[in-house]
Amino acid sequence: MFNSTVSKTIKASLLTAVILGVSATAQADNSLISDVASNIEQNISSQMQEMMSKAQTELSLSIQSQMSEMMFDMDSEQELANKQGAATLNEQPLVTTAVSKD
Repeated sequence: MFNSTVSKTIKASLLTAVILGVSATAQADNSLISDVASNIEQNISSQMQEMMSKAQTELSLSIQSQMSEMMFDMDSEQELANKQGAATLNEQPLVTTAVSKD
């Protein structure tokens, strides 16, 4: 995703450089050059905004999944602790001898 956006940006920049070079050698009108540069700036800006939006979404999903994993681990540890606590409460010492005095 990021690489394709960078690739598109580089291609657009190269195209702009070629167009500007051809325009300069042909002594094109300055308004044409400024229009092309403006369009390229707008394209780069929109691609950067899209890339940032996708990065925010991916970061949010990553954080959510990490939090879910942590909560699952904590829940598993709590269940294990509860089982161990219940096992210690259920243990009763065995009486093996009975002594009685008359």
